[in-house]
Amino acid sequence: MTTKLVVVADLGHFKAYRLEESPDFSRPRIKLLEDWETNVSKHLSEEVTDQAGQFRKGSAPAGPTDRSDGEEHNLDLERRRRAVKKLAKRMDELFAPDQVEAGYLAASSEISRALLDALDERTRAKVQKTVTANLTKLNPDQVIDHCCASPRGLEK
Repeated sequence: MTTKLVVVADLGHFKAYRLEESPDFSRPRIKLLEDWETNVSKHLSEEVTDQAGQFRKGSAPAGPTDRSDGEEHNLDLERRRRAVKKLAKRMDELFAPDQVEAGYLAASSEISRALLDALDERTRAKVQKTVTANLTKLNPDQVIDHCCASPRGLEK
């Protein structure tokens, strides 16, 4: 029996399911393997504790403008990049065993391409179908309908 995985992700959530197909089942089933969140969904103030104006711009006081303006300097972009890297690393770990032969990926449109690019070549080769949609909040039956079913039945 081939083992297929279904991975559903967005910047804040990651869910991995094992797809179970059998002639005995009226439709495929999926079983949740893992479900976790990245820190991107947390508010930035929970991650960064310093306030604007706490650090000097220069080494010598220069009057009322001698303090930092508190710019984030692409902090949100860096947090997104790290989250995609973390998602890709976990996918590589899940797809690494020889038992996993194929899989499906459903990722939000904002990270779908970046996530595929960050995957290892072997993992990327095992991804049979990519759905560009955020399915993290759907129940397992809805995930099956979006990811695994095709007009002619299931992809083999």
